[in-house]
Amino acid sequence: MTDILKDEAFAPELCRLAKDPPVGDGWLHEVKWDGYRILATVVKGKVRLWSRNAIEWTHKIPELAEAIVSLKVKDAQFDGEMIVLRAGVSNFNALQARLSAENVEPALYVLFDMPYLNGENLRNTPLIERKKKLEALLKRRKNALLGYSAHQVGHGAEMFEQAQYNSLEGIVSKKVNSPYRGERNGDWVKVKARPSDEFVVVGFTNPKGGRSGIGALLLAKHMRGEWVYIGRVGTGFTDKQLRALRKQLNDDVVTAPTANIELMERKDRALAIWVKPKLVAEVFYQGFGGQGLLRQPAFKTIRADKKPKDLAKEDSERKKPRGARRERKA
Repeated sequence: MTDILKDEAFAPELCRLAKDPPVGDGWLHEVKWDGYRILATVVKGKVRLWSRNAIEWTHKIPELAEAIVSLKVKDAQFDGEMIVLRAGVSNFNALQARLSAENVEPALYVLFDMPYLNGENLRNTPLIERKKKLEALLKRRKNALLGYSAHQVGHGAEMFEQAQYNSLEGIVSKKVNSPYRGERNGDWVKVKARPSDEFVVVGFTNPKGGRSGIGALLLAKHMRGEWVYIGRVGTGFTDKQLRALRKQLNDDVVTAPTANIELMERKDRALAIWVKPKLVAEVFYQGFGGQGLLRQPAFKTIRADKKPKDLAKEDSERKKPRGARRERKA
């Protein structure tokens, strides 16, 4: 057995963010699934499932581990997204409810890559060929909980427009002939239909009126080697989320700001309750205002699969992808 197939998580290929889809037939385009990234390893028939930051999830979603067993492979590595579908569209809130046992909707594992299969290291095999092998495997051993992430070669602008029309999360564009390197190198880029990003939670405010839990989360972005206050989000929460967040954040309260707060108005500083930067929140927003703060932010979720150090690393790696411009129609 090669070193590449140890019985542990492997480094996932990561996306850079782009404003527009890349141009030309050198790229293929997939739906951007709104769920949790899951890596699967099979070593001597034993299946283990992992989050993108190498936390084992096998015990949390045993039905998906059993689904991988049904493929009857001896050794393999799979890359994909765990989702819950509602009306044919991946729904992140439904997935979170499923994981907390609030509903019984089935979690699906949509596979989009396969770096290793039955003694064959496929990492240097062009992506388009890896996907063909993956699709063939899934067709031979069909399982209702396993899906294949179909793609379109070229025509990225048209596919992105279709994603917007269908209220999808966006698209992921990948170089057709790219290897699988387990890094953020620009071979994969994501284009979001509804702008969102992840920020670290550095504080909160007390609720007002009949609201419970918290008033708003105070957010920071990693810039130039430090956490910088970027705004607050007070909409998009359920009552249950507000109460759960307050309970969780109370344990991490500190006396001094844990981010650079130069952009925060002085009147707001007196209302802030600061916390250790441990939680990562994903937030919808409509760009930045004149003072550099988030415009119209709305809470999406707490990303249990990410840590502040992941955001800091992304900041250091973030560069403008080559070829990321809108296709021109003839």
